[in-house]
Amino acid sequence: MNSENPNPTKTTAIETVRAQLRDQILNFDLPPGTRLHVDNLRLKFDVSTATMREALSRLLIDNLVTTERQRGFWVRELSLEDFRSISEARKIIEIGALRSSLDNRDDNWEGDIFAAYRKLKLIEDRLLSKQDLTLTSEWHLRNREFHDCLVQNCRNPWLIDFRRLLHQHSDRYHRLVLKDNRKHRDVSQEHADIFESAIDGNVERCVVLVENHIDTTVDLISNRLLQWSDQQPQ
Repeated sequence: MNSENPNPTKTTAIETVRAQLRDQILNFDLPPGTRLHVDNLRLKFDVSTATMREALSRLLIDNLVTTERQRGFWVRELSLEDFRSISEARKIIEIGALRSSLDNRDDNWEGDIFAAYRKLKLIEDRLLSKQDLTLTSEWHLRNREFHDCLVQNCRNPWLIDFRRLLHQHSDRYHRLVLKDNRKHRDVSQEHADIFESAIDGNVERCVVLVENHIDTTVDLISNRLLQWSDQQPQ
């Protein structure tokens, strides 16, 4: 008898609902502040009340959903203060993971970072001549892969787990302001400098470049978040 997972079907249903709701929240199909009615969602996903409540409870742990006693569940609101707090924590964790990863460079890491950077540069070169939403979405995926590769040799699993959680929350804000920002910065050059310093093993220079890279992104998103807040109904 498997005492660790007595009902795998129910567990799978919970995770399926959780994953679908998570994607809807991150993609703003469920906007910030939306009330999540358990009965309505239960019927929509064709699951039991217990399954739906458990899925929502797991999203509470992810901090994508909030609740008030006896009053139900809501999609977590966005705010400038929240974004800056996430970004401050993300910067600390990112730099810690980066230092650990660069201290543990090996041939596999170098091969992966070369490949990730090459794919990122290809999409950035295309974006210089053609503005396309599909290309922009693909750029965000490749940008994430590049930064993930930079820290993949981090030997501290806690740093990796915290980094993943913080990036998930930061991604909500990035998607909110998913626009071309090439007028404000030369992202391609920033990535080239980060890549070269990482390959050269210049840890301190790479750390400074990544810190500046994050700070510039935070400033741009903060400004756009203020504009978005001003446009929301009072």
